[in-house]
Amino acid sequence: MGLIGIDGAGKTTLATELERQLTVRGVDAIRMSRRQFLKSTPRDFAGSTVTALYEGALRTLYGFAGLDDGTVLGEQFPPLAGEILADEFEKLLNTAVIVKNNPAGLIASMLSETAGCIAFREAIIRPQLEAGRAVIEDTHGIKMVVKLYLLGMSVTEPQSAARPQFDAALRAAIEILRPEADRSLPVLVRTDPQIAYQRRVLQYGQVGGMEHYGPAGRAIGRDSYMDLQSRSATIFEEIANEWRCLRVDLSADDRDHVLAAAADQIISSLSPRGTERYT
Repeated sequence: MGLIGIDGAGKTTLATELERQLTVRGVDAIRMSRRQFLKSTPRDFAGSTVTALYEGALRTLYGFAGLDDGTVLGEQFPPLAGEILADEFEKLLNTAVIVKNNPAGLIASMLSETAGCIAFREAIIRPQLEAGRAVIEDTHGIKMVVKLYLLGMSVTEPQSAARPQFDAALRAAIEILRPEADRSLPVLVRTDPQIAYQRRVLQYGQVGGMEHYGPAGRAIGRDSYMDLQSRSATIFEEIANEWRCLRVDLSADDRDHVLAAAADQIISSLSPRGTERYT
């Protein structure tokens, strides 16, 4: 199954609880995420391909971003593939003072992200399914595509010729990344953006560098986070309708109870059809 929802919704926590509950029930379940996979520095063909596409999405997202000193962020990128995943480089991206970004670069990032999701699904997730495991993808790749879309729309004028291109790239991603009806249960994890923000700050002291409009050269902070996440939530609801997602809500204060109830709801939806068939 693939979990969809805003940053801070509780997807990873829920995925962990799902893995635990399925394992207790005797199901061979595994929780996976593309980011976690990349951090393991895979060296084979599948790993290098997924890494290259992830790197392409990052390079096109940030590489053409203009800084306050008149340079572009891409001039500070490491030249070698793989180094872009280093913690120090991530800190650079999160702290860079971006004042503008290039719509063409953001469209390219959307396409690279979509391609990376396809590669991860086919090369990494599918073999696990074929081995008989139930795979829980804690963040479905469509989430990042949606955020890139909103970043791109925020840097274009209403009459810009780029706007239809962003719409087309999003529509293509929704169709290409649509879960297989007979093998996948997509789940929309709902959480009030204000509650998600509070949890993010409590957990990390701040929100992440891709959780607001900072990469587009706009203001950062709570209001920026709230706007991006609220707009993302609206698009996720539309995607959930198209994909016929199961919906769960993690907004309530009693986190342990809510997580257990959401996991039970998801597993109950799987049971009549057989958990071994689904990601």
